[in-house]
Amino acid sequence: MGGLWETTLDHSPSDTSGMANMDFVIFPPRWMVADDTFRPPWFHRNIMNECMGLVNGAYDAKEGGFVPGGLSLHGMFSAHGPDAPSAERAMTAALQPHKIDNTLAFMLETRQVLRATRLALGAGNRQPDYDSVWNGLRRNFRGEAR
Repeated sequence: MGGLWETTLDHSPSDTSGMANMDFVIFPPRWMVADDTFRPPWFHRNIMNECMGLVNGAYDAKEGGFVPGGLSLHGMFSAHGPDAPSAERAMTAALQPHKIDNTLAFMLETRQVLRATRLALGAGNRQPDYDSVWNGLRRNFRGEAR
């Protein structure tokens, strides 16, 4: 953790190196000023379980389907990152300072298992096609055959 996007981080250490009991991060309004870099949160896999929530506004990595009051849950080692439109917008944007404003998101990461309850899994506002946000991602990197 500790990238460009986090401005507030609280950490509860565990007895296992590299894994916390709990990390808590807040993504408030902020300036994006890095040069020559991909700006939204990158595609990644965590060694811990991640729960991401949006309190207000739009989240810069999933502007089209992550609404205030929403949560996403990514189990350890499951790949995730920005949706296709957000990734495309970030790859074609002018790399100049800009402010992400009117937003507040948070993230919890833990080595503990996080599971949705039966009530949550049966909720009418659940997004069963959540993984479709990655449909249409362009393949930008190709490894060389060795």
